[in-house]
Amino acid sequence: MDDRVRLRIDLGGREIEIEGPESFVERYATRLEEMMDRLLQDAVAGEMLPAETPAAPPDTGSEEPKRDLGPLGAFLHHLPNSATEVDKMLAAGFYLEQKSPDGTFVTADANRRLAEHGIRIGNASQCVRQSLMAKRVFTFARGRYKVSQDGRRYLDRLMGGAIGS
Repeated sequence: MDDRVRLRIDLGGREIEIEGPESFVERYATRLEEMMDRLLQDAVAGEMLPAETPAAPPDTGSEEPKRDLGPLGAFLHHLPNSATEVDKMLAAGFYLEQKSPDGTFVTADANRRLAEHGIRIGNASQCVRQSLMAKRVFTFARGRYKVSQDGRRYLDRLMGGAIGS
């Protein structure tokens, strides 16, 4: 069994790639996500740090605040009729990520919750793979995923600002 995992971040071509045992990569995934969030916030605020300025070490005690999205059914109601199965899985994944203690989601849980609301997905794993390829989701740990900043922006546009990304 191969326990190797890869985390890849592009950030405009500067690229960071970490590969190794799952526990090794996991140690960096949360910190990198926090750093990316700060970089994006700084860029939006027009305060982009010069490339030669070293970034401050991430504050491991703080996580992105969880959003109060209300009940899942009401949250999914924001999806347009044209939403694909991939979009529905992404929305369910984001919702579950916001409710989970570690800020991740599992494909089977998202699929089960959608089914509870009468939404049947043909191949849930394929939907997550498509979101991975579109860089709307990234692997946090084996079988656990997080919605990326691109995924959050996409969902926010798709859902008419329902997530406030």
